[in-house]
Amino acid sequence: MNKNRKEKNRKEGGPMQLLIIILLLLPGSLFAQERGGGGRGAAPLPPPKNLKLLDPKTEIRFVMQSFNEALGVQCTHCHVQGDFASDENPKKEVARKMISMVRLIDTSFPSSAGVFPDGYHEVDCSTCHRGNVKPETVAPSKFYNRGNSLGNPPPAQVPGVSLKLLPVETHVHGADSLMGEFRDALRVDCNYCHGGGKPQEWDLNPRKDIARKMIMLVRQINAQFPGTGVFPVGEQKVTCWTCHRGDPHPVSLGNKAYPPPQPK
Repeated sequence: MNKNRKEKNRKEGGPMQLLIIILLLLPGSLFAQERGGGGRGAAPLPPPKNLKLLDPKTEIRFVMQSFNEALGVQCTHCHVQGDFASDENPKKEVARKMISMVRLIDTSFPSSAGVFPDGYHEVDCSTCHRGNVKPETVAPSKFYNRGNSLGNPPPAQVPGVSLKLLPVETHVHGADSLMGEFRDALRVDCNYCHGGGKPQEWDLNPRKDIARKMIMLVRQINAQFPGTGVFPVGEQKVTCWTCHRGDPHPVSLGNKAYPPPQPK
């Protein structure tokens, strides 16, 4: 009887013993992670060094992961492998400039400016990058809506009446015009910002003032952060399309409920 019991235990315990042996031999097993490889029992990361813009109390790992997701890159895109404190990689200085730019946008043009809905997260890296190292600056042709959106020829522009930020000689209407660029970038009609009995002259629509603030924002970015190395070939700079991508409300990692619309 004892012999039969031993034989039964041997048959039932064999697979379990084999599984335990395999788990112990795996270099990336759960046991190894618990001892310090990143699991719940992992030792805390050493304090970061050479922080010129980020507070040492910042959750650095979370911030770095958000950069990775926004640009679709790994840590070594900006850092030197094995020495994250090093400044040898020039892209690290570009990243610092981008942090300064985002802070400028979020402090000078906050949600109260009316660009974002209530409770909407501010601009972050993903607003412009969308998973790419180099942000797009020109709307693709499939987003273009050439011709007048309102269906009628636009009225003649009265110099000095409604152009508060733009030079009088600005090419406002028609093909390749400034208003056409706004319309393509946000994928809206002219009456999205204009309103009243004389839509090209009156300021009844509050979005018109928001548009002026956004013109100032683009000018500020292009004046204070030139030559950062993040834009496509040439002197091409930030445009309305860079952030909007066919959506009146720019998106960010914190606002995935507001994806840009698909081209029709």
